Amino acid sequence: MSELSLSEALPNPVEGDLLELRDGSIWVVKGCWHGYGGLVALPRVVLGRKLKRFSEAHEVTLRYYRHFIRYVDMIGREVPIVPHHEVSRVLRWGVEGVRLQHPLVCSILEELWGAGLKCGIAGSYLGGYYSRLSDIDVHCLDLPGSYGRLRGLYESGVLERMSSDKLWEEVYEVSEAVDLAKHVQLMSYKLLQGVYRGVRLTIRFVNCDRIRPLLGPYIDVRPAELLLEVRVSDYRTPTVVEAEVVRSSTTRVPSTLYLVSHRLRFAEIPEGTLLYIEGPVRLAPSGLHVVNIDESSIRWLLPPGCGG
Repeated sequence: MSELSLSEALPNPVEGDLLELRDGSIWVVKGCWHGYGGLVALPRVVLGRKLKRFSEAHEVTLRYYRHFIRYVDMIGREVPIVPHHEVSRVLRWGVEGVRLQHPLVCSILEELWGAGLKCGIAGSYLGGYYSRLSDIDVHCLDLPGSYGRLRGLYESGVLERMSSDKLWEEVYEVSEAVDLAKHVQLMSYKLLQGVYRGVRLTIRFVNCDRIRPLLGPYIDVRPAELLLEVRVSDYRTPTVVEAEVVRSSTTRVPSTLYLVSHRLRFAEIPEGTLLYIEGPVRLAPSGLHVVNIDESSIRWLLPPGCGG
């Protein structure tokens, strides 16, 4: 697949593309559903301030861009939608993100494409707001065998797992919703977050096909407290995790739920992990029951083989 065919495979803005607005702010496209004359997105840089945490982006949206927020029945909640007429430029990881001239960026792309992965640069390097300490964000097409090819880059020594110091450094920068120590334990399992030539690297495999049966408009929504065990993990973005209900505060949920997230911390959750979640359970038109982890309260999370 050439650079041209990569852009052809992604004809419209997708998860990880950047929007530069007329006011100079930079937003990142989120998710797989877009409409109402705009794109679902979150702010990344506003008034010169870089926003790494979801809570920070949400706070800035409510403060400066409340008029962007709309209820979307396909998603089942309010989200910010950036109107097309507010966008002055779109930076796409599948187009501009494969043409960057930064030496380190060129080197990692050469390694990834050489391994058979079809990727582009996203995040601060794509948006031009990186610093000497910035990590490298990479987005890739989710093609058959991609995760195995990524594993091969670790086995060959091209990529390295994060050291304990780098794990804690990453967690302190971005962690929320999950206990810090448990977050570090989860990251120790990951291939999606590693190190290339001493620089932290984050990789997302974008796949919108798996989430489509889990979108609305939803038939039923009910609050619940749930003890869940992860049965089938997922490395992709959006992440779709199959979980078994161990205990529930309501009898009106089936034995299997699907957990959805757009945040990398919930990708690659080890099978056997226990989660205690408080949040809405939605019934999709497909008949599947869905819990959006990103809007739920995670009371605690226990990876397999870890103490309480």
